[in-house]
Amino acid sequence: SIVPAIAALPPATAPVAPTPSLFGTQEIFHGDASPFRQWTDMLARAKAEFTSVPTACARGTPACTMGEWSQLVAKLAPLPLRQKVALANAVLNGVPYVATTRNWSRKIYWEAPLEFLAYGGQCQDYAIAKFMALRQAGVPAALMRVVIFRATALGEDHAVLVVNVDGQALMLDNLRSGIAPANSETSYRPYYSINEAGWWQHIAGTRQMA
Repeated sequence: SIVPAIAALPPATAPVAPTPSLFGTQEIFHGDASPFRQWTDMLARAKAEFTSVPTACARGTPACTMGEWSQLVAKLAPLPLRQKVALANAVLNGVPYVATTRNWSRKIYWEAPLEFLAYGGQCQDYAIAKFMALRQAGVPAALMRVVIFRATALGEDHAVLVVNVDGQALMLDNLRSGIAPANSETSYRPYYSINEAGWWQHIAGTRQMA
């Protein structure tokens, strides 16, 4: 599982919706993301990664991927949003898939971006790296969410990044070679989505099934 346990929180006033309602669900916004320790701990590690200035690095460690990361962000920054999204998805989908249990000897660990480049990762790590690359390339957090859900066709939990591009929610999925409209995927049942503003609880019921 990639889904950490969370405490129930009262609904808060939602900010401007970053995307259309995702995967045919109803959404309730909560402004406090502190129950999601994997997310908040990852944000803290990412901040440390990008603010530290290592004098040397050991081959294959996160510090040594800073140059690769910086080159990607530099390529993304001048592009229009749709091209940013497509390039970030294509490049980061090329990172090797490696299970959390193999990298970290635990079931749940959400990698910071340079950890992901150094060691590979699994679905949530792809989504996080895409989120962070696009953020550093100038995309507002309000246009993006990492979405955690049950992939019913696969029989397992999964995660993707969704980006609002010109009013359309586009899905960046490590299981797909290209980007696609989020609501075109009918087998994904979201638990929650999250960004730097807070998190959204997803309640099934608005999708019109054929």
